[in-house]
Amino acid sequence: MRETIAQALAVVAVGGSGIVAGVFFAVAVSVLPTLYTMPAGSYITLHRKLGQGYHPSMPLIVNSTMFADIALIFLVEEPATRWLFVLASVLALGVQGVSHLGNVPINKRVLGVDPDAVPDDWDDPRPQWRRLHQLRTALALAALTVTAAGVAVLP
Repeated sequence: MRETIAQALAVVAVGGSGIVAGVFFAVAVSVLPTLYTMPAGSYITLHRKLGQGYHPSMPLIVNSTMFADIALIFLVEEPATRWLFVLASVLALGVQGVSHLGNVPINKRVLGVDPDAVPDDWDDPRPQWRRLHQLRTALALAALTVTAAGVAVLP
């Protein structure tokens, strides 16, 4: 029974971390370069629309993945495998930390700007948002790699 639960959670963990890493990678290599080419008002409008599609699905997927990794810490018996899921959990928590402490506050700031009346002294958040997104993308890719390694050695 324990092994069956671990296998089910492994599917959630590797599937979820794959989705998160894939979405973040796609945003990094396609969406962000596009947003950089846009005038401020158009960027703000599109940023809002993109956010509607990502919320609440991405936070739910990141949380589900992290909790599956955490549960696997307690279900696996091999210490080396357990440490892989500890690391995967920490990396997923890092993704959340960067998102909630970095990207989300920027998103809220962007929501507060009228796209039809962008002030001349507007502090464009795109460079900072991009750096934070690159960090969480690296964390998500690392989490996927470590989770996959842990899943690969499960009985």
